[in-house]
Amino acid sequence: MTFAPRKRLRSLGDWVSRRRRRTRDRNGLVLMYHRIARAPIDPWGLCVWPEHFEGHVAVLREFADVVPVKDIHVKLRAGPQGKPVVAVTFDDGYADNLYAAQPVLEYHQVPATVFLATGCLDEPSAYWWDALATAVLAVGSLPTDLRLESGTDRFEWWDPAISLRGARGQRARRALHDRLWNWLSAQPANQRNEIIEQIRAWGGAPGQSAADARPMTRAEVRDLVASGVVDIGGHTRSHPMLSRLSAERKREEIGACWRDCRHIVGRSPAAFAYPHGDFDQQSIEVVRETGFALACTSQPSLVWPETNLLTTPRVGVGNWDQHTFRRRLRWWFA
Repeated sequence: MTFAPRKRLRSLGDWVSRRRRRTRDRNGLVLMYHRIARAPIDPWGLCVWPEHFEGHVAVLREFADVVPVKDIHVKLRAGPQGKPVVAVTFDDGYADNLYAAQPVLEYHQVPATVFLATGCLDEPSAYWWDALATAVLAVGSLPTDLRLESGTDRFEWWDPAISLRGARGQRARRALHDRLWNWLSAQPANQRNEIIEQIRAWGGAPGQSAADARPMTRAEVRDLVASGVVDIGGHTRSHPMLSRLSAERKREEIGACWRDCRHIVGRSPAAFAYPHGDFDQQSIEVVRETGFALACTSQPSLVWPETNLLTTPRVGVGNWDQHTFRRRLRWWFA
């Protein structure tokens, strides 16, 4: 019963501390988007509606000095601060970044960086987490028990409530979805799609259109950067939890992604984003060794001149209308 008040007090304390510091030190903000789309199933809140995104970019053009994320630290260390300094980023490399986001960014001349999970490029199907959401949450009722195997690893679930319609059934299916997400995130990438197809067949979920939530092709990535407004960065090859990998596997995931990005657009990527916001000290060192100059987390905070470039914080953006987005920006920079 005391959780909400404590959370509010902690947020208020953070705001007071941030405001005091902002009177002394230059600062900036990195925004984190994923999709610019309307999706009927969006359990993680990854989608910002296109009309809302257009409002966000219009506000940024008026309110902030928007710079590429690779330049934000340089901007903060150079001279007195005028307008708030903001960088725009997108994670994963969804096709709607090209078709819905890029035209708006180009029209307003607002730079952005898209972090690519390069092993997913050219795949005609949805990212595994979106396919999982469709398989479990796009149905009104599921069988009461589920058993899956991946190598020597096994997943078992039994809950009569997942067969129910209405709010109770929805909560039960969301609990199953979240547990499956945690289990699948630890499975080999080449087995996930097969397991999700088993889940889809078990639950009788509808098939997902190839146009829904798919990654870009390599040709589309080149179209994305052709205008010069959007740059790309690395996001590993298969979007794993880096902290769970050995040093050798970290080097494979991060190094191959760096080489893929360079091959696709003809230049070395400067920036990286940790998948799921998950990293450890070894991950930071591998990112540095690979050649990335900056790496983004998903820890919500302002960026300061002395912020470690390889743990640059970002603030996730919700599906807010233009006025709410403006209020959120003002709160961060108050």
